[in-house]
Amino acid sequence: MEELIEKENTLLKPKIDVVFHCLFKPGNERITKAMIEATTKEKIESINLDNDRYLMKDYPEEKLGIVDLKATLDNGTICDIEIQLADNHYTAERFLFYWSKIYSSQLVQGDDYGKLNKVIGIIILDFEIEKTKEIKELSTKWKITEVSTGKQIVLTDVLEFYIIEIPKAREILKKEPNNKLAQWVMFLDNPNESEVSKIMNENEEIKEAMSELEKISKDKELRRIAELREKAMRDEKSGLKYAREDGLKEGLEKRNKRAE
Repeated sequence: MEELIEKENTLLKPKIDVVFHCLFKPGNERITKAMIEATTKEKIESINLDNDRYLMKDYPEEKLGIVDLKATLDNGTICDIEIQLADNHYTAERFLFYWSKIYSSQLVQGDDYGKLNKVIGIIILDFEIEKTKEIKELSTKWKITEVSTGKQIVLTDVLEFYIIEIPKAREILKKEPNNKLAQWVMFLDNPNESEVSKIMNENEEIKEAMSELEKISKDKELRRIAELREKAMRDEKSGLKYAREDGLKEGLEKRNKRAE
């Protein structure tokens, strides 16, 4: 009985998609704005949250995209925030697809290209990717740049990606306890940790987000769905891990046979 009560008092993890959608929704613009500001390091006056997470399809056979969160900033910039818990090896391809759909959907037939606004992708990963393993920073920023001359000239500002890797947050927070992005990532990862309680004393927006999370964590149906989603994610990660180990084992066996 005590175990059941403790489980019910445990806060849901915002990194689980269904919880994320309930927390960062229209009406909770203040906490969403704070999280975006912590990522981009730029001041935002106001944001408008889009309740429609479905990306429009141009053709019936085209793949349907469902975003986690879409916000329009005061300067017209569109911000797409996505969380991915399992590494499916197509991270970059998936988010470029989402970016392209959001960017192109701004125009209708006859519109001038000058009407296109900047689209920022914020990608929060519950794993580290190969390309950034040597980079210690919590977040990396990506644009289209010219590389042949070594001058790194940016072709356009309309495309911008921030890749945030959750596993790096704890070490960053140890070195930089006032790092707002690391504070947000720790909250998204597991709000039940003691470190997050300390963070609330310094970060008013996270304190507000925690208060909202306490409310939605009492929803029994949401808790049931979130627990099922978390189990599915664990199973998927485990399946991917074993698939890679089996693939590595099979590859080694084939190589050894060729060497015989």
